[in-house]
Amino acid sequence: MSGSTRAVFAHRYMRFILLAAFCAPFVATVGYLQDSIRPEQLAVSVVNYALAGSIIALPGWDGSQFPLLPTALTSVLFLVAAQQGYAATPVTLQAGQTPWFHLGFIALLFGLGMRRRPGWAFAVWLGVTVLSVSRWPVVNGVIMPIEAYHVVGIAVVLVTWMVERQYDFFMRRRQDTQRLLATARSRDEAEKGMRYASNRRVDEVRRLAGGLLEQIAKDSSEVTDYDVQQFRLTEAQLRDSIRGRSIATPYILELTRAARARGITVDILDERGSAPSPEVLEATTQQLSAILADARSGAVTVRALPPGDPTAVFIVHDSQDPDADPVAVEIADGTGAVSAF
Repeated sequence: MSGSTRAVFAHRYMRFILLAAFCAPFVATVGYLQDSIRPEQLAVSVVNYALAGSIIALPGWDGSQFPLLPTALTSVLFLVAAQQGYAATPVTLQAGQTPWFHLGFIALLFGLGMRRRPGWAFAVWLGVTVLSVSRWPVVNGVIMPIEAYHVVGIAVVLVTWMVERQYDFFMRRRQDTQRLLATARSRDEAEKGMRYASNRRVDEVRRLAGGLLEQIAKDSSEVTDYDVQQFRLTEAQLRDSIRGRSIATPYILELTRAARARGITVDILDERGSAPSPEVLEATTQQLSAILADARSGAVTVRALPPGDPTAVFIVHDSQDPDADPVAVEIADGTGAVSAF
């Protein structure tokens, strides 16, 4: 998933929420310092806590997974902060008590979850829970659960993990839907293109052979030699429009029809499959027009060469006169430069 979609899952203003949660426990640290049995260890706890909170909260929130190194550093710093904070705080039998860093603990678990590091969030929860449970006193052989804040912590880990899973599932479904829609649009465009090409082909056939087809259908008079010749010329035009599609413009088709009417054999072959550049098409029309105007016999072949060949169109006129050399013209791809030999 792209960062733009993840940004919805983890908003860029999330840093302010986490920073506020991490800063709140500092208000009560004065009282903890007064009651602490080891103020220097509590100071170490506060420093490590501040570093862990800064690393997880301050970097940009783009919704992507938090890098491994800062994730590991944050987790270790917070575990050190928890261990030192507990070492500096005396154990009492008061039920429901919480360490000075408990609100930051919840904020850190939430931050790791929103940073897409649920495994590390669980590891921090487990480490702090072990530190907490190891402090519980034993009275008359019974363990006294004096702290319960880590229950909220595991709930935060599970909720953020489930929210991430549901969000990822939703985004995958959304991407699948968009992919299906894109495929449907592509197919629709392809069908429209096929219909357009089919309509163009029908119009082309109607333009070239419509009159003769109507004559065959409605005119019951005897077919003359002239009619037969016109049928053959029209058939050749239709063949050119199919075999030489990329270069068989209406003007070129009329040129070849007129040449065939004079007894010249003309073949137009398309190995390109796509229309050449306007410069190539213009040069082809000019060169073919000049060659057909001078031709009195023989065969003229016009071949559009495959893409990637430096020569786009190759024209050859073989007059079939043993005393005359064939005329060949190459038209360069892209530029339409003409080379005759």
